[in-house]
Amino acid sequence: RRAEQLRLLRERIATAPVDPALLAAVRARVRELIPTSRRIRLRSSTNAEDLPGFNGAGLYRSVVIDAGSTDEALADAIRAVWASTWNLQAHQERSFFRIDESRVAMAILVQESIDDDVVNGVAITANPFNEGRPAYFINAQVAGDEGGSVTSARADQVPEQVIYYTYGEAGEFERIARSSLINGAAVLTEPELLRLAGALRAIHERFVPDPWDHAHAMDVEFILHGPRRELVVVQARPYTLRYDQGR
Repeated sequence: RRAEQLRLLRERIATAPVDPALLAAVRARVRELIPTSRRIRLRSSTNAEDLPGFNGAGLYRSVVIDAGSTDEALADAIRAVWASTWNLQAHQERSFFRIDESRVAMAILVQESIDDDVVNGVAITANPFNEGRPAYFINAQVAGDEGGSVTSARADQVPEQVIYYTYGEAGEFERIARSSLINGAAVLTEPELLRLAGALRAIHERFVPDPWDHAHAMDVEFILHGPRRELVVVQARPYTLRYDQGR
């Protein structure tokens, strides 16, 4: 019964009118920043994810459309992202963690869509396993034809996991897990790890300037795209760590 009620709610959202002023503002901003020949991604961003004790990654939907799409197509995409707030899995996860459903809200980030990604990943600018060994914790998976993901992986998929140490010799790292999609081959090369680490360092120092602050870090989503495997940081958000006593 709950699934049916949620389905009906999503249908109501999917057919509700979108404020013409909102559509006009989004359209104007897209035209200002993104060529009409490109595609845009409408990314879900709720206040019911990335919370202390609740991650929520992969629960909500993002939609890709052409930058030059009609207002009708843009409205459909916006409604689809809004409606994903109330998919069954998201509702069940929030209920399990006792999140107040009356306060759940969905925002949308509109950005240029990068469709030729070959690697996608998420990194934490801290070592969540050992406070005494400062490092970056990097999860990466092949994308493209292999169809992998880190944030919304299937239960049988394992990403590459790397601990990149930020003390001692520059560039010291260890792979603690191998990708299940490419027979254990490396997802990120050593030069790519070095380049990624430089970007992570810059992001961390910008948002967590106190070098003695071990309780806060950044959660950084990134991709490598195109034949040159160029690094793009998709988003970065705060991350709070809690270490066991003595670690």
